[in-house]
Amino acid sequence: MLKLLLILCFTTVFSDTLYAHAGSHGNDECIVNVGKFEIRLNGYQFQGKFPDKHYCRHFPYLGQTIIKVDSVTTDLSELSVELQLLKRNSWLGLVFQKANAFSVIKQRSLQSFSNQVISISGDLQSLDIYAVHLKLHAKNGTITEQKFMFIAGLPFTKIMVGIATILLLFIVFIFIKQPKRQQQ
Repeated sequence: MLKLLLILCFTTVFSDTLYAHAGSHGNDECIVNVGKFEIRLNGYQFQGKFPDKHYCRHFPYLGQTIIKVDSVTTDLSELSVELQLLKRNSWLGLVFQKANAFSVIKQRSLQSFSNQVISISGDLQSLDIYAVHLKLHAKNGTITEQKFMFIAGLPFTKIMVGIATILLLFIVFIFIKQPKRQQQ
């Protein structure tokens, strides 16, 4: 329970750090700026009512998760990408943006955008903060990199529906318990 409370507090207080892009949530328009390139991230989980839904900032389920990387507007055929799937290692390291805040749980070697769909998958087993570390390699040797953080295992929608239901019941209860005014 403490872990859930810490994650909720962290996402509220440090939301600029967690949501480091301006893309929308829950569809295929999740955009990450990596240097001068706009990269789209599509996340997939195959659990729940809508197994084909795309995720971005938060993944409501634990288990098998796939994150696909492609271009939005730029031709990336001259670039290669290296991907790492990371898991939070340290709360203090995350808050102070230290290099040891995450540990690698899976790594994909250098792949060309022109050859195939670039993706990384992992079996996310605990409610926590994860990240995808993107490294774009240009033919001239330049490397541009960016970390994109997300939460896995926290079903925000179900929590919000539960809170709304409790508030609605509370309002109904107060309304019913109020003394009726007599009409004159």
